[in-house]
Amino acid sequence: MDIEVRSLLRGAAETVSFGRRIGALAIPGDWVALTGDLGTGKTTLVSGIVEGIHPGTRSRSPTYVRVEVYGVSPAIVHADLYRLQAPGEWDTLGIEDLADRDAIVLVEWADRAPDRLPAERLELTLRYSGEAAREIRIHARGDRWHTLIKEGKLDRDTWSDALYPRD
Repeated sequence: MDIEVRSLLRGAAETVSFGRRIGALAIPGDWVALTGDLGTGKTTLVSGIVEGIHPGTRSRSPTYVRVEVYGVSPAIVHADLYRLQAPGEWDTLGIEDLADRDAIVLVEWADRAPDRLPAERLELTLRYSGEAAREIRIHARGDRWHTLIKEGKLDRDTWSDALYPRD
């Protein structure tokens, strides 16, 4: 069963904080598919996910190189499909080969190759919702992410404390 949860991200700090939470929950073999218009915060969200998995690691948008790999144990494969001209170009990126090493795979512009993604994944869709806010739609596909969402592991109160620490 697929489920979807919606939340509001108010600015880059909340986007990074939410990403850190995803990173803290991610395990080798996970795929995270990110979609949304240009400038909605996909790369900012990825930077939070990377930080949540490997604190201190900086990510960058792989728009021109298309795929970046960060860290080890687990490796993070970060793909950006924005410049994908045809679905067949997916095969030239080597994403599956990199993912076979028990990596966590993050795919920006995942809607450009939806049939190449595994059925079990977390889908994150970002949409503009005012000048500085973004609506995020969290769509769990598969049992693992479905269970995490059902247990409230991605609820705002599990990650907003990173923004507003309690003394």
